[in-house]
Amino acid sequence: MNTTVIRMKQFVTPAQCGELNAWVDYAVQNKWLDLGLNRGSGWTYKDRLTTRAYGDRFEYPPIVYDIFAQITEELGLHDLPKSVVGGGRNGVVVSCTYSGGDVHPHIDPPEGDRHVLRCNIMSQKAEDGAKLYIGNKHIDIEAGELHCYLPSTVLHRVTTVQGQTPRILWMFGYQASAERFAQIKV
Repeated sequence: MNTTVIRMKQFVTPAQCGELNAWVDYAVQNKWLDLGLNRGSGWTYKDRLTTRAYGDRFEYPPIVYDIFAQITEELGLHDLPKSVVGGGRNGVVVSCTYSGGDVHPHIDPPEGDRHVLRCNIMSQKAEDGAKLYIGNKHIDIEAGELHCYLPSTVLHRVTTVQGQTPRILWMFGYQASAERFAQIKV
């Protein structure tokens, strides 16, 4: 179980978060984010919308690819292929979790002989709840902060969102071995 989390505070600006959040609002209206995966009953979860299974419906705006390139550059990930098995589009998945929604405890499947490396940015924090746990450790993430870990090696979850402000998370994915992940320096 690899519970290492790489963190970079204020990786994106509040203005960039606002631009990402505005796209999510528009995308929800246009059903580019749609029903999430529910425990045991398939793609029926209305409290967490996602692009995971709907990447053929839209194009991400340029800011998303600019941020992906910034992550790749700053962490030196040029040699890693993008994670595309997990859905979304071009290695990027976004989710919007509303009041009452959560992310159930799970471990992501690996991609072939490599682990999934997620470099996530929460562009909007919920008013309350929505606490990230990696292993049994609470990771207190702020809007605009980058946090990266190997979700295919460790149980992770997010507690129930409370309040009127949804939690918006952008997931930028790569494929990496555990050894390659351990070489990342910040």
